[in-house]
Amino acid sequence: MKYKNSLAARLIAGAVLWTAALLIAGAFVLTTHYSRSVHRVDDERLNAVIESLAAFAEVSPEGKFYLTRTPGDPRFERVFSGQYWQITSLAEKSKKEQVGRSESLFDSELLVPNSIISEARDKAGSNITAEFSGPDNEPLHSLTRVVRLPDQRSVIAITAAADSRPGTREIARFRMVVAWLLGLFATGLVLAVIIQVRIGLAPIYQIRKAIAHVREGEAEKIEGEYPAELMPLTEEINHLLGHNKEVVERARTHVGNLAHALKTPISVLLNETTKERSSLEKLVQRQARGMARQVDHHLRRASLAARAQVVGVRTPVYEAVMDMQRTLERLFKDKGMKIETSVPEDLVFRGERQDLDEMLGNLMENACKWSQGLVRVCAQSSGQSMMEIHVEDNGPGLPEQKREAVLARGERLDENAPGSGLGLSIVNDLVGAYGGKIWLENSELGGLKVVLKLPSTHRSTQ
Repeated sequence: MKYKNSLAARLIAGAVLWTAALLIAGAFVLTTHYSRSVHRVDDERLNAVIESLAAFAEVSPEGKFYLTRTPGDPRFERVFSGQYWQITSLAEKSKKEQVGRSESLFDSELLVPNSIISEARDKAGSNITAEFSGPDNEPLHSLTRVVRLPDQRSVIAITAAADSRPGTREIARFRMVVAWLLGLFATGLVLAVIIQVRIGLAPIYQIRKAIAHVREGEAEKIEGEYPAELMPLTEEINHLLGHNKEVVERARTHVGNLAHALKTPISVLLNETTKERSSLEKLVQRQARGMARQVDHHLRRASLAARAQVVGVRTPVYEAVMDMQRTLERLFKDKGMKIETSVPEDLVFRGERQDLDEMLGNLMENACKWSQGLVRVCAQSSGQSMMEIHVEDNGPGLPEQKREAVLARGERLDENAPGSGLGLSIVNDLVGAYGGKIWLENSELGGLKVVLKLPSTHRSTQ
């Protein structure tokens, strides 16, 4: 914790950020779900009122509107109770006339916006939601539906409304409870993470002390018991310490050998320079060549002894496909060729770039030659460190009985087509060298589909 780039600080900070993000997201989801549940319950109740009013609505033989009965909720009978309903008759020329209302409205009426009535008329049979002020200046949440009565001529708008303040208070109360509860959870989780990180990193601090002892000459290697996850690390460090020791000893030996090998030629040079100078040039050249050979020999041995293993070759598939796409679209420009690609940018082929280019070039060029202007190239991971590359076209395709022969011998199916006819055979050989597979299928585009299965991995995101 003393260092600026502390691993413990990073772990704690990351855990705190993730915890905060997840808890905030959880709080948002919970409160949103609860709010929607409250509004849904209110809407269901108001919808039930509208359904009952629509069922009770009748028209007399004289064309007068009446209700056979009213909803039985006593709140509709208490003045300004916050629960209201209202029925408005709609004439053909957008003329409105109130024909029924709940007793809770007393001598007032619900001021439903004209835009709501118009929208409800356009969407007859559907509930239209609106928010406006009630007769006691309370905020109302309402549903309005336009209904055509049984006589098929009379059209009414039924509005059911309720005071939205009780639901708003319940939602606010729930949010407060969620905030306090998740805040306590967050505090507990952060404390638990701090304790866990300190305990989890304790063996690393012990390894640091052991390495310091080695550096100070108090020990030759790291000793002690460590968790299973750290034992490979301690073993590798001990191997590295031993290797370094061997390299130092070997370097000392090589330096001694080099010094010994140079001692005699240099002595000869020193002795000969005191004699006649006629043969000095030849002698110097001869002895210098000997010294050069000795120097090269011992330096080469030292280089081989210290050389590290080479990391395996990796080739990004996306870059190879994009490069080949641009090349072939220019090459087949006169044909109006379109090459569609779908390749993940992090997909990597475990092999040489030139081999992947060879396979893609043969397959994509072959598809362009036989296509009617469209080629599709897709790549995806297929699990178990393998990937699949699909190359398909909208050409005439290839009969199933001839596919195996093409892969086996690379024979040409059309002597008039350009090329040597060895493309698929070459690809087959390369795929086999990498332990992959190749097969041919019918394409959804109408032509041939070639599928390659090759070893793969994913590019590191660090």
